[in-house]
Amino acid sequence: MSMHVILDGIIVARFSSCLAVFYARGKLLALMNLAFFGCVFVTVVVSEFLIPPQPYLGSYPSFPEISFNFDFPLMVFSIFLFNLFVSAFAVVTLPGFVFFPLSTVFLLFRAVVWGLLLHYQPTWVFLIVVPTLVLEGEAYCFAAVAGTVAGASWIKPEWLFCDGKFSRVEAFKRALRECLVIYVFVALFLFFAAVLEAATLTIMV
Repeated sequence: MSMHVILDGIIVARFSSCLAVFYARGKLLALMNLAFFGCVFVTVVVSEFLIPPQPYLGSYPSFPEISFNFDFPLMVFSIFLFNLFVSAFAVVTLPGFVFFPLSTVFLLFRAVVWGLLLHYQPTWVFLIVVPTLVLEGEAYCFAAVAGTVAGASWIKPEWLFCDGKFSRVEAFKRALRECLVIYVFVALFLFFAAVLEAATLTIMV
């Protein structure tokens, strides 16, 4: 058997597993997107009425990434790792392992914080950062799905897997395999978001 055939088989298997996860968790992902981006929008709109506008003095916010002296690859690498392991996994996914609704709670908390931050930004900054926010936000929605699936698997396996009766341990192992597939997309979204964010910082400052 040639190496090309083996690689094709691996790619097809991975693609099939991705499709299976999307088919099984598509509605949950759609709900996370609706909740997250809807919460950002509502927070911005409500802030316009409840929080008085602050004068924009033309100064730039302080970003930790700027300390890398605009070494673009290093900025991308640092932003990507921080968002993947801290913002996505530790803050959004991991709490769901303990109690699955916590992933949604922390996702919505992040949405409120983003909405408040966007409220204070001038229009031109808002327009520049929107592509980065969309990519990061989508990554966090995927991360919330991963935490919800993993946490629900050991509490109520029948909620997740309708193709058979599994013990909590078996369901958790199966959910972890789904999480690995989901985190491929989390990593991809966050990588492209890190590239955009580093480029934006380089242009703005």
